[in-house]
Amino acid sequence: MDFKNLDEYYEYLENDTNFQYLDLNTYKYITALRDKIEDENTKKLCSYELFFADFSIEEGKHIPKFQSGANAYPTLELFDDNFDYIKTRANKVQNPKYKAKYNHLLWLSPQKHIDFAKEAIESYLMLLKKSSFSVDDNLQCLSFGKYFKNLFILSQTVNHKKDEIISYLVSLLESDKLNDFTKYSLMDFIIENGKKIDSSITQKFFDYSKNKISDLDERVLESYLKLLVILSRKLNTSPSEFHEKLGDYHISQLENEKNKGFISHHYYTNALEEYKKANNKEKIEQTAVLLEQAKKSIDLKKVSFELEDEKYNKLLNQWWDSTKEKTTQLIENGNAKDIYGYLVLDNLLPKATVLNEEIKSVMLDLVSTMTFDINKNVSKNKSGVINSYSIHIKNFSINHIWLVVSKGIKSGKISFESLIDYLKNDSWYGQDFTHIDSNNETQGFNWIELLSPSLQSFFVQTEIDLKTNSHNPKGYILAIDSLVLKFEGLLREFSRMIGAQTIEIKDNGTEERIGFDKLLDNEKLKALIPEDDIAFFKFLFTSSGMNLRNNVAHCFFTTKNYTSAVMLLLIVALLRLGNYKLKTKEKES
Repeated sequence: MDFKNLDEYYEYLENDTNFQYLDLNTYKYITALRDKIEDENTKKLCSYELFFADFSIEEGKHIPKFQSGANAYPTLELFDDNFDYIKTRANKVQNPKYKAKYNHLLWLSPQKHIDFAKEAIESYLMLLKKSSFSVDDNLQCLSFGKYFKNLFILSQTVNHKKDEIISYLVSLLESDKLNDFTKYSLMDFIIENGKKIDSSITQKFFDYSKNKISDLDERVLESYLKLLVILSRKLNTSPSEFHEKLGDYHISQLENEKNKGFISHHYYTNALEEYKKANNKEKIEQTAVLLEQAKKSIDLKKVSFELEDEKYNKLLNQWWDSTKEKTTQLIENGNAKDIYGYLVLDNLLPKATVLNEEIKSVMLDLVSTMTFDINKNVSKNKSGVINSYSIHIKNFSINHIWLVVSKGIKSGKISFESLIDYLKNDSWYGQDFTHIDSNNETQGFNWIELLSPSLQSFFVQTEIDLKTNSHNPKGYILAIDSLVLKFEGLLREFSRMIGAQTIEIKDNGTEERIGFDKLLDNEKLKALIPEDDIAFFKFLFTSSGMNLRNNVAHCFFTTKNYTSAVMLLLIVALLRLGNYKLKTKEKES
């Protein structure tokens, strides 16, 4: 549309009956007018109209059309005439669509005055009541929702016509003006953002929604059921009925799925959560069984790719050559104590700051992702992210440690006997923690005796693997199972010896052992153990990483998960926790 002057443009706005919230053409018309007008003052007014056309207000807030860091377009600062022009337009324009927007913009500006908010409210309300469109027109229904949310937020903010606006929506619930999703969306918005909503309104929303769910399209059924849960709580009634229906809804979705694999796990998990909230024990048990069966159909295939960055590969090769040379010098020139000290003190591990650092791959923005743990349970905390700590451990740390241990074993300097000797003499594990009780019986732990079976099993299997140039996971089961559980005992022993809390008293007066995570977060422990070592322990034993304590204790590891690499990491953890001398009470005579 070609305007000759601003008056023609103003006339176009007055006659504009397009109800759609976003008008994609207006800014083109005003831009064309601005560019062909020569008068600088008129160009300036056209610019104000351009900013106005590009200005978007949603849920009462300005939403920039473009955002780049701290820079956004359009902003209120563009109106550099003290908003005089916008005030004039807000006063002259009669079309409620634009009168509402001009006044709302002024309310958001430094010129804010309650009269602008009230005028915007009146105009929004008139616009909505005069609107007419097909209930099947989703875009028009969406526009109605956006206008209404602006209206509602303004009315709540300045306390003007609040009851009338809510009553207006209530009157629309039984009408055919809006589709079901828009009705849900606006009820939910009012409950979420309303101030002191009368319980009678909440009850009306509840009654309408409950009556509606029997004949709702399944595309909006879930939304209504979730709303009914919220409304039930607002009315102080049990939401169990709707949690159960939500569980049934998730189960029903599987009927439409041909390839059930991942998706069945998703729906069963969601259904199980809802049945738990409904306390329906029968459906909890049924769904839990189905969930376990569904895990068998999940095929977590690995996809590998090679990085073809010459510079990166060159640096990687340089690191590898340097590490091989460094470890060769260590084995040839050092003794067993030097080698074990290297595993304790050298920079083998990632920094603590990297533990919770997650990298979101740009490729994963194009797909829906789910993250599974070793037991094929969906992780709620991580989705589609790459953990750089894990990458460093798997690609650098393990290779580095293996070079040291394998070369050390071949040289005869690293062995079960030399490791036990080191632990006896150079760690606190060798200290005597036993005492004689009143019955003249020995109490307490001999940690060297408790650690020996695991370490001996590891060296036996590793020497076999080195001689046969093979890797037998079954040979590491005993070693890993034993050392994982013993490490928790060592951590509790260490905590007790330094005066760190290891038990807590529950509200009912019973004692409870503090969990692994809490032990590692104790300030007394963190004051002694380097933060990189604590991060390493968390990575090995908690849900921050490999979760060995949970996976071993609950038998989530299958044979293929028991590798020499896991045991190497455990030995490094053992050496690092043991690198202290502790003061013990003298034994009773």
